[in-house]
Amino acid sequence: MKRTIMLYVVFWLMMPLVAFGAYHHGGDTDSEIALQAYPAIAGTKLDSCALCHSGGQYQKNPGVFVALGSCQWCHFSYGYDAKGDIDITLNNYGKSYGMSGRTAAALTAIAGEDSDADGFINSEEIAALRFPGDANDDPTKVVAPYRVLSLAELEAMPVHTQAMLMNTHKSGDFYAEYNGVPIADLLDDSGILSSATGITVYAPDGWAQYHPLEPDADPLMYHVYGPYAEANFFYNEQADVDLNVNGWCDYSSPFVPRLSDGAPIVVKGGLKLLLAFARDGFYLEPGILTDSNKLDGEGPFRVVPPQKVPGPPDQSSTSQAQDVLWPFDATADHNAGFATRSTTMIKVEPLPAGTTDVDILEAGWNYVDEGKVLLYGAIDPLETLLVKMNLLQDIVGDMDKAVFKNRATQGVLIKEISMMQRQLKKGHERLVAKQLDTLVDKVDGCINAGKADKNDWLRTCNEQKTVYWAIHELNVLLAIEN
Repeated sequence: MKRTIMLYVVFWLMMPLVAFGAYHHGGDTDSEIALQAYPAIAGTKLDSCALCHSGGQYQKNPGVFVALGSCQWCHFSYGYDAKGDIDITLNNYGKSYGMSGRTAAALTAIAGEDSDADGFINSEEIAALRFPGDANDDPTKVVAPYRVLSLAELEAMPVHTQAMLMNTHKSGDFYAEYNGVPIADLLDDSGILSSATGITVYAPDGWAQYHPLEPDADPLMYHVYGPYAEANFFYNEQADVDLNVNGWCDYSSPFVPRLSDGAPIVVKGGLKLLLAFARDGFYLEPGILTDSNKLDGEGPFRVVPPQKVPGPPDQSSTSQAQDVLWPFDATADHNAGFATRSTTMIKVEPLPAGTTDVDILEAGWNYVDEGKVLLYGAIDPLETLLVKMNLLQDIVGDMDKAVFKNRATQGVLIKEISMMQRQLKKGHERLVAKQLDTLVDKVDGCINAGKADKNDWLRTCNEQKTVYWAIHELNVLLAIEN
């Protein structure tokens, strides 16, 4: 290694991997019932509306459908005024819960069912912290290595500043000076794997843009590593929105007065594919969803590519005033259209073997709200392994002593996990793998025979399966090679 839930009438934006915020709305009781029945899910991805709700889609135009995550689907179909049909937002687990009485006893009654028909009963999925109402999420699925980065963490890295043209098709061109972290630096700091080929950048509404790692991978796409051509500054009064009613370019950026038409735009360190967090001296305004279900806003983060083929700002494609110096040019480099507004996730492709993807439509908006960005995929798994081990320690520490084989077992298990953490930090992955193989033999009775066996350290199957599938996650992550 290189480095070092239950909700019927609630709308909340879920984050799939780490800490969750409060999603309990006025009048909601289902979330508390879920926590009463399954206290171990507190703070996990199951402690969210997606436990019982799913996304959906609506037809925007004939033959054109828009997919929505569970939160947006509730907003669309049930409404803030609660006049819609809440039942259509429920997954099969939520429907079973409702039909069984919407109580803690109802959750117990459906524990032995397989609501999503994925081969695992509900209680087993919940024990493994997987959604019992989502057939694409089961205990065998392992989240890819990841980092969740805050604005403060990004600002602590070497910050790059670049002045550049953002050339659009129709919404208006503008010059801007962005501050941020080069994507290449972020990937290097995360221990990008040798198997990586590119990144896919996501906005919270599901919009995605792919970027290859190298310039020669695809000459038409905006790359991560390697230089971009130096650009010249283009100015003409016809284009200036402040001087011409038919103007199309905003020249208000503070760096513009230093330049004259045709002058080179000098960027120290060169132009780069940038994860930007500030523009013209101000933090990017966080994106929001409009009433028409469209993304509005630029931040808190935006991936901005420079033009690969530098050129002037050309007139908007929708303008009738094309008899100008720089009319709309369909072949021009309209880089703004490939700049992901409100970037919430960056996936390093391809995902390592044995790992699974994030539900893009469910995960994004909480990152916007918290001012964070998720980087995941083909990166060094060390940080994720340590996080998962900390989580397992907490879970084991919170278990009732009565579920263990004897009084000492709980403490021994916690010490075993701590020892493996120390070994990982020292780079002893093979030793940790052997320790995990030994440990899994102590928690596999319920998986293999439906009940604890004489070698097992835990007497009860729910708790035993939780530890078993956590070890499975660790083994998959540990097998990832640089």
